[in-house]
Amino acid sequence: MQTAGEILSQLFDERFMQKARGYSKLFDSWTDITAKNGIAAVADHSQIKDLDKGILLIEIDHPGWKQILQTKQTKLLNDFRYRFPDLNISGISLMLGNGKAQEE
Repeated sequence: MQTAGEILSQLFDERFMQKARGYSKLFDSWTDITAKNGIAAVADHSQIKDLDKGILLIEIDHPGWKQILQTKQTKLLNDFRYRFPDLNISGISLMLGNGKAQEE
């Protein structure tokens, strides 16, 4: 028979792993979601950097790509909310990076 500590440890470990898998899927979905919205080329010039307090931070390597993303921002947000309801994504923030979005 397992102790209460062992059961709690397994439960918390499983919750942590589920959350980690959710974040991994989020970061991996960028190419697919941009393609779905007709802006597949943007994925080569941008990346998801973080999800902080419900805000998805996307880094872009050029202002032109940022403008393209801004035209689809609401649709992208809806797609992320639909695909990842447990992450409680409430907004998207676009930031211009140093031009190395895909090199990292």
